[in-house]
Amino acid sequence: MYDKIADVLVVGAGVSGIPAAIGAARAGATVVLIEDDPVIGGATTDYFVDMFCGGPLTGILQEAHTLLKTHYSPMSDAYFFLPDSFQRVFWYLLAQEPTLSVITGVRVMEILREGQRVVGVRVATGLGRTFTIHSQITIDATGCGDVALMAGCTAMYGCEARSDFDEPHAPLIPDHHVQECTWLYISQKIGNGPAFDMMKLEHVHLGVLVNGLGWFHEDPELAMRLNPGIYLHWGCRVACADTRDSAILTSAQTTALRMMERDHALLREAGYAIYLAPRLGVRESNRIVGEHIITENDLRSRDLPADTIAVGTYGIDLWGGDENFPVEDRQTPAYGIPYRALVPRDVDGLLLAGKIISGSHLGMSAYRVMPIAGSIGQAAGVAAALCVQRRKQPRDLDAQVVRAVLRNQNQQLEVMV
Repeated sequence: MYDKIADVLVVGAGVSGIPAAIGAARAGATVVLIEDDPVIGGATTDYFVDMFCGGPLTGILQEAHTLLKTHYSPMSDAYFFLPDSFQRVFWYLLAQEPTLSVITGVRVMEILREGQRVVGVRVATGLGRTFTIHSQITIDATGCGDVALMAGCTAMYGCEARSDFDEPHAPLIPDHHVQECTWLYISQKIGNGPAFDMMKLEHVHLGVLVNGLGWFHEDPELAMRLNPGIYLHWGCRVACADTRDSAILTSAQTTALRMMERDHALLREAGYAIYLAPRLGVRESNRIVGEHIITENDLRSRDLPADTIAVGTYGIDLWGGDENFPVEDRQTPAYGIPYRALVPRDVDGLLLAGKIISGSHLGMSAYRVMPIAGSIGQAAGVAAALCVQRRKQPRDLDAQVVRAVLRNQNQQLEVMV
């Protein structure tokens, strides 16, 4: 490998980073997208989050969904798709952009900077080999904020106290509690035996998704009559003391495997093969402090900010720690993600994308889902390209210009009635 130069560098080829890279390329930038995994897709390939939960589904992810339904689904009302289908669709979309290149299997080791401005990264390929990528704007779409932290940004982790942002459902005392992790898997019937009643599984109510129906537990009789032969399972939920620590995360994954042993044994006895996701699914890690922090109150305000660059229609969903959170209070009206939440404080040349943008624990629990994270990523990519063209730093860019380009890229920015 050799040193590279690009207008925009995107770190993380997941469901936020891929739209960021494509959005930047379509807005006229030369783009390099890098990923430390050998494969792209993020949560779709690592965690098997292979359905679009929440909304709205718009922009580049809407294009991906159309391709999935057209080419990789046996039925028109599919709720989930196989992980390799996401990879193929994402690779197809990336390949349509001649100014975009993708490098996988490289890890960021060092941030290149000029004063407080990020101007690129040094990455490692193994065997002690490194190379640099110089960029005018870098986008952190890692899911854990690694690049932002190396650049000197401030991170939030865990639950903030009620007094921090005056959130009515925040705890009185702050703590390090984050959302529980889930280890998803796919089960597939081998042979022509009878359908298995998934209601016998201990963790069925966490979610067993049936193409052509929805959740198995909502209509078991119909699910068994449909008998599609393949299901997506939210295997189990497990707490992790610190999702930023790989050793602690590995311990939580081992616990999760033990928790699923009974369910897996029942499925195997019924003639089903089980395909575990490569990794335990992490819902929450670092959140980077930006020019605006999205809180529960923002989600409930009913007023879209003037600098809205993405819309969310998914409510508060904590996965752990919500036992005393009334169900009716988890619903929110549609809300806007402000551009300011993508701009980290005190660091130039950098934008945030996906679930690491600036928000509280409660705020992030709503906008973390793939359709919203993808829209945030696309907005970050467009903003990065415009910063290059107009020779501005992200904090000085007019969000209205970003919104205009996003509309041209078919991203929804208003509440649809």
